[in-house]
Amino acid sequence: MENWRRFLNEKADPNKISSKDFPMKLSNVGDLYSPEQAKHIAQGGLKDGNPEDDKIPAQAGGAQVTDLKPSQSSMNIKKAVAFAIAAILKKEPFANGPGGDLGAIITNDSHIMDGHHRWIASGMVDPTSSVKGYIVEFPAKELIAVLNILTLHFTKSDKGKPGGGSFKDFNERGINAVLQQYAKEGVWSAGDDPAMVIKACEVFTGQQGKHAVATAAKKMAQNVSQLTLSVPSGFPQREDMPIISAKKGHLKLAIKLLNSGAIDVNPKYAGDSGEPGGVHPSGGIYRKGSKSDVGFDSDEAETHRKMRNLEESKKYRKRRKK
Repeated sequence: MENWRRFLNEKADPNKISSKDFPMKLSNVGDLYSPEQAKHIAQGGLKDGNPEDDKIPAQAGGAQVTDLKPSQSSMNIKKAVAFAIAAILKKEPFANGPGGDLGAIITNDSHIMDGHHRWIASGMVDPTSSVKGYIVEFPAKELIAVLNILTLHFTKSDKGKPGGGSFKDFNERGINAVLQQYAKEGVWSAGDDPAMVIKACEVFTGQQGKHAVATAAKKMAQNVSQLTLSVPSGFPQREDMPIISAKKGHLKLAIKLLNSGAIDVNPKYAGDSGEPGGVHPSGGIYRKGSKSDVGFDSDEAETHRKMRNLEESKKYRKRRKK
């Protein structure tokens, strides 16, 4: 505990993060930086002479679903209800029932960065259930911006996951409509078997037959009413939120970068450049849009030239084939 307290005292200050250099929207990050430049920012904190000022402490932890808040307003009710059925039937990703490991990041102001559908599905089935992930000692607004830099670095893309749907659908009428559809057509979380959907509703409510479907919808709506569904003004839509994949190993790497102070989030920045990672418009490592290799070391510049030549050769061969 003493080590953890000392660790918390050696950390980045969210109030010193520049919204100009760290936009909240993933698409805006892509407007500013290339994936290579995002990589420089993700590593620049170790090159600014003071790695302590960039540390963002993170450790494994969890919370009850009712204590957590979303960070995006997009929510697909069909996907959420499908997950709720999986939680009732104890099917993946809910082998032990509602709750469990979201493989997601939770901020110190209780916002979840990912796993929204699994979170709300757990709440629909059992609002007393708890979910696990990584607790990061940073507020959501600033952490979204930092994680979007890592998203561009990891995925080489500024395109987020597709959005659609909203929390306003999560009432008895909306949930019942989806459950009735699944009770007729089936859904993946019930083995595409309509009878298993009805069985899940029976298990959930103690009722029998098709009457259990309507009762399940009412109970789910009552449970979800205990969750916080509002999102702070200015938070991005799902399409502009970070993508930090646990399956691809990006989550563990992100936690390592946050804990080590590798991400150049607070001034002074790398190379005394005045810009995170030494990436800036007029000198050093140029921002996106510049054609110059000025500021890169010779080996890195040569790698960039070779990659560009390779891409041009590929395009030329494709044109020749046509």
